[in-house]
Amino acid sequence: MASPDPVCPTARLEIRERSTRGRASRTERQRRDDDRARDVLALALVERLTSGRRDAAVSCYLSAGTEPGTSLLVDALAASGHPVLVPRLGPLPDGTRRGGPDWAWYAGREDLRPGLFGIPEPSADGLGPDALSQAIVVVASALRAGTDGSRLGTGGGWYDRALVHAAAGTPVIVLLNDDEIESVPQAPHDRPIDWIVTPTRTVRCHPRFGPPTEAEYH
Repeated sequence: MASPDPVCPTARLEIRERSTRGRASRTERQRRDDDRARDVLALALVERLTSGRRDAAVSCYLSAGTEPGTSLLVDALAASGHPVLVPRLGPLPDGTRRGGPDWAWYAGREDLRPGLFGIPEPSADGLGPDALSQAIVVVASALRAGTDGSRLGTGGGWYDRALVHAAAGTPVIVLLNDDEIESVPQAPHDRPIDWIVTPTRTVRCHPRFGPPTEAEYH
């Protein structure tokens, strides 16, 4: 895993800004085409990691804005029999802020509503942070990630806090565009990832052992 960087805040801010600009420059058609190609590879990887168990629970973020899209991916996972855990970000029923990561079961697009920062979320009550331990595979959001297992999100640290509650050894996948694979400086609290899926390749990360290498499945 990438070692902590003494200038981490400045370096990470520059990478986030560059990533945000790059995603904003992509056309709707590019995003749509890339989402479709990436979904095929992501579904194949999930089936491989769950050993074909269609009842195995999978966690997946619900995309918003220029993020690699997950709406069709989540629908496909649910249609194939996988229970899907998705983030619950909005306030509690009494209007107070959630104290930490929370999850709910995906029940279809008609059940979704805009949550915090406009991110879709289900209307069901949250199950709490420990619900993530039920997932056999986690699909997390990212702006950049490296083959050394490093990952950079938007800066809130939500997934780093959430992944603490995943079962030991649970593989973490991030969805990226082809030009977004890049080792990034890591802070002590950052959690490593295991796989990167782009529209053209599936990359195995090696956050703990020796120099990073890639294993690609087409």
